[in-house]
Amino acid sequence: MKLVKVLGLTVLSVALTGCGIFGSNASSSANNAQASTVEPVVASNATMVKKNGNGDIEIYVGSITKNAPKKGKNNKTITLDDVVIKSGDQTYYTSGVLLNRADVKTVFVAKAKDKPALGLRLTPTGATKLKSAINDKSNVNKTVLASMDKSVFSTMTTTEAELQDGVLLIPMLTLNNARDTADMIRVKNK
Repeated sequence: MKLVKVLGLTVLSVALTGCGIFGSNASSSANNAQASTVEPVVASNATMVKKNGNGDIEIYVGSITKNAPKKGKNNKTITLDDVVIKSGDQTYYTSGVLLNRADVKTVFVAKAKDKPALGLRLTPTGATKLKSAINDKSNVNKTVLASMDKSVFSTMTTTEAELQDGVLLIPMLTLNNARDTADMIRVKNK
């Protein structure tokens, strides 16, 4: 009986040792493969903001496709002014500036999903404008663009741009860049 217990414990310890040796190599190689293929989310949709800007922030809601003309009262065609915004190689069509510096109450640095972010606490009017633009049925596949000094520095989907207590969190490349951007916007307000 003691011999069976000793043999059983020996087999169990050898099996666990083998799992520890071979399992750690397999899992570490899987982790290495995963780490090499996953790109940071923020890097793909955020760029550095130049420190010498004048702090003119603008928020747009746009699409990569042009809006079709809409029919108004009396079946008259209403043509919307499409403003073209370039972000890298991508072209977005918007109906113009949705929010500007006047719609921002305070600016701060934050983290969203453990990524650097610029927090904009919006005025009640600004929050209402953004909510209505995001919840518009025509904005199903639209993108929210953040622009500083006529240059887009961050893009996000309309679901990522949902307000939380009147705060819009804009993905940034680094915390330092978020701080510098917040400082420029604050100085513009004075």
